[in-house]
Amino acid sequence: MYRIYADESGTQDPKWLIIGMLFVPNHGPLHSELCKAKDDIGYFNTSPKKSAKYKEVHLTEFRSPRDVEIGKVWVDIFMRHNCYYRSIVIDWSIWNGKHFGDPFEPDALKRRRAYKKWAEMLLYPELKGCEGGPQIRNARFFLDRLRIMYGYDVVSHLRARFTENYVGQNPYIAEFQHTDSWKDANQCLQLCDLLTGCLYQQLNPSKKEAKIAVRDYLAQSLQPHGVKRMDPGFWRQFHPSTINQHLEKYSAWFWRPKTASELKKKPPPRKKVSLEDLKKRLGTNGGK
Repeated sequence: MYRIYADESGTQDPKWLIIGMLFVPNHGPLHSELCKAKDDIGYFNTSPKKSAKYKEVHLTEFRSPRDVEIGKVWVDIFMRHNCYYRSIVIDWSIWNGKHFGDPFEPDALKRRRAYKKWAEMLLYPELKGCEGGPQIRNARFFLDRLRIMYGYDVVSHLRARFTENYVGQNPYIAEFQHTDSWKDANQCLQLCDLLTGCLYQQLNPSKKEAKIAVRDYLAQSLQPHGVKRMDPGFWRQFHPSTINQHLEKYSAWFWRPKTASELKKKPPPRKKVSLEDLKKRLGTNGGK
């Protein structure tokens, strides 16, 4: 059963927002190996404010050589396992809030609605199965806890989008949860945070050497998987409909709104099929 972990970077950044998702087909082995790495390195929680055995892997707080060590080991684990990472990158300078609410509604509420829409756009191609690949069914979705803003809950709206009006026993996503990434049960969510944070460090580099060291280690590790660079110019050369076919392990879609000409463009006309061709496809002879 798939588990999908979602996190974001840049929520306070006026320039960039990244929504990242880690798709995990086999949660148990990945979770166990991430925990073992913390045991081996001695990456344990020392804060009395959190009832957790392990220290949280959170790239924003990386400072020490031990942080770098766990970050690199976790990147190696990510590369070995059959999980994969997808993300969408938003440049706020090209975003227009008029499509997400009334003129007098708060901008923060419009951005939260947009967050839900972008998450939906990131999820849907993976759930339905790209290029004839297997569809994901009965997945569990975990979102690092977001503050409910003006009564708008992203998880509730995603749940409605993927389960409302669904008829059947096998929905794409069977369970939606807000959760706290620091908890011991959420090692895979912390891995999602690490992968998302490294991408954010490409856009807004820190002066902290520990963060840059792990960012560069991930970039180097991804090169055999087709990710030659991590800068915006590299990602933007791919079309959003095909990027995941070229970059199966790790991809970043730099979103942009459709242009006026793209919105006006009509879909190509459906090819007409003759009655004889239809009979051939169906393997029939017109009932004779």
